Amino acid sequence: MVKKLILLFVLSSFAMTAQKKSDSKSETYVSRKETYQIKYNPDHWIKSEEPSTNWDAEFHDKYNVINAYFSEYDYFITDKSLKSTIEEQYKDVGEIKNLKIFKKKINGITVNYFTCDLEYNDYSYKYQGFTCNGKGGSIQIQYGGQAEAIELNQNTIDEFNNGISIINN
Repeated sequence: MVKKLILLFVLSSFAMTAQKKSDSKSETYVSRKETYQIKYNPDHWIKSEEPSTNWDAEFHDKYNVINAYFSEYDYFITDKSLKSTIEEQYKDVGEIKNLKIFKKKINGITVNYFTCDLEYNDYSYKYQGFTCNGKGGSIQIQYGGQAEAIELNQNTIDEFNNGISIINN
């Protein structure tokens, strides 16, 4: 009887070990002003090692169908100027349609979230992202890709969003 209990205990501990998930794998990007950090899963997102002229950091998903861009500005983007700021960013790329801006909470941070459609070279693209103001200025995270890619991978975008947090200095 004791041997059976020991065997049962050993087998159940193997089963418990096999059920553990290794979701703790993450990498961290810290903004240049060290006011924000993004923890992301390198199995889902890859940080570009190439220096960018327009963004502080660029990422793409593992399928390379969605791009994520991060910038930390030395100024503040006001609620009043947000629409014109977004329109200005895309003016050389294509025509923005269906621009929607709304307040949203991400990890306790109130952000101005936006979504829009863009037509370019006979393709439909979707962009989304947010801006928020912090003690060092505004930050912006922006996601873009073909409409189908964004729709099919929204959960990957949400995962990336949930990795952003304020660094308390």
